[in-house]
Amino acid sequence: MTDTSLTHRQADLVIAGAGMTGASLAHLLAPAMRDGMRVVLLDRQQIRADADVLQRPPSFDGRATALSWGTRLLLEQMGCWQAVAGRACAIEHIQVSDRGRFGQTHLHAHEQNAEALGYIVENTVLGHALLKDIRELPGLTLLDQTSVTNVQMTADGASLTLDNGEQLDTRLLVLADGARSGIAARLGIRHDREDYDSVALVTQVQTDRPHGHWAYERFNDTGPVAFLPLQERSFAVVWTIPAEAIAEVMAQPDSVLIERLQAIIGWKVGNILAIGERATYPLALVRSQEQVRRALVLLGNAAHSLHPVAGQGFNLALRDTAVLAEYLLQCWQQRGDPGDLTMLQAYARQQQQDQRNTILASDWLPRVFAHPGTLVAFARDAGLLALSAAPVARRLLARHAMGLGHRAARLDYGDS
Repeated sequence: MTDTSLTHRQADLVIAGAGMTGASLAHLLAPAMRDGMRVVLLDRQQIRADADVLQRPPSFDGRATALSWGTRLLLEQMGCWQAVAGRACAIEHIQVSDRGRFGQTHLHAHEQNAEALGYIVENTVLGHALLKDIRELPGLTLLDQTSVTNVQMTADGASLTLDNGEQLDTRLLVLADGARSGIAARLGIRHDREDYDSVALVTQVQTDRPHGHWAYERFNDTGPVAFLPLQERSFAVVWTIPAEAIAEVMAQPDSVLIERLQAIIGWKVGNILAIGERATYPLALVRSQEQVRRALVLLGNAAHSLHPVAGQGFNLALRDTAVLAEYLLQCWQQRGDPGDLTMLQAYARQQQQDQRNTILASDWLPRVFAHPGTLVAFARDAGLLALSAAPVARRLLARHAMGLGHRAARLDYGDS
């Protein structure tokens, strides 16, 4: 139950949004909270996670998330991987191909001396892992079913007015409340939005053969289709469809959609026997014009929302979160100000290249593979074949996909 016993609260750090990114930051800051840091995690939704029920923020929906190997390592450090592992499906092989053309390449975990390139996990499973013990974190106050009605930056940080009448003052405000962050809008922070004029149709399919831990990324003339392994004979499917065609596709019966998906993906997955519930999400590249101000940080989709083609959205967000946590842990050890602008700018500079490269790849891939020109098609297929024949380049690509192409955040905290 939400605690409303106080009319005025003081915190060192407030995290607005208890989705994947916000909940992850709370776990990563546990060492500082054990050392006295006061953290408030708030969300408009009711947050209840136990063995049977998960009433959750919107990011914990029916979709599945691709977790890189680097993300697994961070979840292990957070103590959350154990709750995910039993329901996470390892990706041991990836095929990237261009429908109707000769270009394709393959990535394999054994080439990286790893058990997996990454994992696919349903968002509800990940949400349960992140939220089930979050109330037990020392120094954390959880305010669910709570909205921010007003926010004002002050000389000491930020002052938030909550919908229950309380005042919440903090030295650092972290916005992890999604791409349509209402708090960011109140603070005059703008977002650049580039619509792809397409929609992601998300569903699951059952097949007549085991997936063998293969993931398939198939580029179609209307956009990419990803088949991501889940249970032994099922895949999570992310199908990119032009916005003007989505109504017609959603109106089709299951049998027609199965035929269309089979024609796009081919027979390597086996026969598609059944298709699950469908959901759609408009696709756009959204980037905040500012990620840090004094006493303010934007994280996750509030900072950048990517095309799902490369499956790197949450992985990038978690890398950002881990590096921010590294700076905050060091700051707290030194009894510094968590809202210090110089420190927050240093965090932003450190993540700038990782964000730029990941966003560029996620934006570039669907544009190039959807280009109808013959010369472009020949060049991309030749590139896929060249990549297939170049083990060094292929290993570098795999390391990037595994989230290992960047310096890992240092999350040690003295002897604690």
